[in-house]
Amino acid sequence: MSSSLRPTAPGERLPQLDILRGFALLGVLLVNLGAFSGSDFAIESGIPYPMGWGGAALAFLRRALLETKSAALLAMLFGAGIAIQYDHAHARGVSYLPHAFRRAGALALLGLAHTLLLWNIDILLDYAVISLLVLPFMRLKGGRILWAIPAVLVISVLLALPVIAQGERPDQAAESYAMAQRYYAHGTWLEALRFRAWEFVHVVGPQRLANRLPILSPFFILGIYFWRTGLFAEPQSRVRTLKRVFVWCFVLGVIANLIPQDRLHAAVADLAFRPLRVLIKAVAFFARPTLTIGYAAGILLLTLAPAWQRIVGVLAPLGRTTLSQYLLQSVVCTLVFNGYGLGLYGLVPMNLIILGGVAFFALQVWASRAWLAHFRTGPVEWLWRRMTYRAATR
Repeated sequence: MSSSLRPTAPGERLPQLDILRGFALLGVLLVNLGAFSGSDFAIESGIPYPMGWGGAALAFLRRALLETKSAALLAMLFGAGIAIQYDHAHARGVSYLPHAFRRAGALALLGLAHTLLLWNIDILLDYAVISLLVLPFMRLKGGRILWAIPAVLVISVLLALPVIAQGERPDQAAESYAMAQRYYAHGTWLEALRFRAWEFVHVVGPQRLANRLPILSPFFILGIYFWRTGLFAEPQSRVRTLKRVFVWCFVLGVIANLIPQDRLHAAVADLAFRPLRVLIKAVAFFARPTLTIGYAAGILLLTLAPAWQRIVGVLAPLGRTTLSQYLLQSVVCTLVFNGYGLGLYGLVPMNLIILGGVAFFALQVWASRAWLAHFRTGPVEWLWRRMTYRAATR
């Protein structure tokens, strides 16, 4: 047995994990289109935005059922990947830390390049930071790893505390949208780059620190838990558990996310028993992120159903090229919406944004399959591996 770590060979990959990545990438695209197009910023600023037929309903469902959930699902899979590599290193008697730092450092460089050159709402840099936060807890076995969730939450909040304390100005959303109109909708690529750099330092970077670390870090731990308890590795032997997880987490998650928080708070405000009001709000708050776990369990069950295996299996090639396709989404969307491309920022109706995103995703599925017919891995995955592993990878 080799004493050094090596990349996972195509034949060693677990198709259910790649299928999960494919589903998550669809959600990431549909959510990010709101920022690429400027529609989310306009709506947040109270500025009228064209919706088109059914667009308002699609926007609500996208925000309620996909926003943060898709990135959280990818975070679970990223955590599972860390667990896989850590366990392999432990089995070989090799220290995982040098590899972990190289891997996180390489991902952070890719994320920083993505942030500055294309889009500053990048997720890669955040994943790189969180992957280092969870390292001290990797020795915990089985269900004990769940005790790391409070710890990473405390660490994340402490890191974000200076930003959280500053708060957000009431007019910040409208001001940000006006500046985005100037630099993204009508600016050159160089003007957009300069604004991205300024915005990353003063606006988006602090917001990412305050929002993403506390939200996503627990899902890294959950991904490690799903791997070490066999839910990811051997779902066929955990069908009953997956069914229970799906029913409870999916149903509760859907209900909690479809009910707007302001309406829920208004509905319970008249209850005379204060502890009951607090209990209802707390249950709704903690039920919202369970939808991500429900998605994971439901998709795993689909991969085990003979009638669905071939249908969901078309996403497996996309899961092998997730990093490349994620960055390709930024390339294409910035060229469509930014001023140095087609200049459609703030102009495309919401219904066409969603439909166009689904059509583009279908092209990505086809492109991944075509690419892997000739190459072992995606181009950015290859670069990440070359940056991470000392030995050359093909």
